Amino acid sequence: MNYGRKFLFIIISAVGMMILITGICYKTGYFPGHSDASAFGYLVMGTLLTVLGLINLHRS
Repeated sequence: MNYGRKFLFIIISAVGMMILITGICYKTGYFPGHSDASAFGYLVMGTLLTVLGLINLHRS
Protein backbone atom coordinates (compact mmCIF):
# COMPACT_ATOMS: atom_id res chain seq x y z
CA MET A 1 0.00 0.00 0.00
CA ASN A 2 1.19 3.46 -0.85
CA TYR A 3 0.02 5.69 1.97
CA GLY A 4 1.53 8.82 0.43
CA ARG A 5 -0.71 8.39 -2.60
CA LYS A 6 -3.81 7.93 -0.42
CA PHE A 7 -2.87 11.04 1.53
CA LEU A 8 -2.54 12.98 -1.74
CA PHE A 9 -6.06 11.97 -2.78
CA ILE A 10 -7.41 12.96 0.64
CA ILE A 11 -5.73 16.37 0.31
CA ILE A 12 -7.12 16.81 -3.24
CA SER A 13 -10.63 16.03 -1.96
CA ALA A 14 -10.25 18.42 0.96
CA VAL A 15 -9.06 21.26 -1.28
CA GLY A 16 -11.96 20.57 -3.64
CA MET A 17 -14.41 20.79 -0.74
CA MET A 18 -12.84 24.05 0.41
CA ILE A 19 -13.17 25.53 -3.08
CA LEU A 20 -16.77 24.28 -3.26
CA ILE A 21 -17.65 25.94 0.05
CA THR A 22 -16.02 29.17 -1.13
CA GLY A 23 -18.12 29.02 -4.31
CA ILE A 24 -21.27 28.56 -2.24
CA CYS A 25 -20.30 31.58 -0.13
CA TYR A 26 -19.77 33.67 -3.27
CA LYS A 27 -23.08 32.51 -4.74
CA THR A 28 -25.11 33.31 -1.62
CA GLY A 29 -23.46 36.71 -1.15
CA TYR A 30 -21.66 35.89 2.09
CA PHE A 31 -18.45 37.16 0.43
CA PRO A 32 -19.59 40.24 -1.49
CA GLY A 33 -18.00 41.63 -4.62
CA HIS A 34 -17.87 38.57 -6.87
CA SER A 35 -19.85 37.86 -10.00
CA ASP A 36 -22.10 34.87 -10.59
CA ALA A 37 -19.72 33.58 -13.27
CA SER A 38 -16.82 33.34 -10.85
CA ALA A 39 -19.08 31.71 -8.24
CA PHE A 40 -20.22 29.15 -10.81
CA GLY A 41 -16.59 28.49 -11.77
CA TYR A 42 -15.68 27.86 -8.14
CA LEU A 43 -18.65 25.49 -7.76
CA VAL A 44 -17.72 23.47 -10.85
CA MET A 45 -13.99 23.34 -10.06
CA GLY A 46 -14.61 22.36 -6.44
CA THR A 47 -17.05 19.63 -7.42
CA LEU A 48 -14.68 18.19 -10.02
CA LEU A 49 -11.72 18.14 -7.63
CA THR A 50 -13.74 16.55 -4.85
CA VAL A 51 -15.17 13.83 -7.08
CA LEU A 52 -11.79 13.18 -8.73
CA GLY A 53 -10.07 12.81 -5.35
CA LEU A 54 -12.76 10.53 -3.91
CA ILE A 55 -12.86 8.28 -6.98
CA ASN A 56 -9.09 7.88 -6.96
CA LEU A 57 -9.10 7.30 -3.21
CA HIS A 58 -11.64 4.52 -3.68
CA ARG A 59 -9.51 2.89 -6.40
CA SER A 60 -6.24 2.96 -4.45
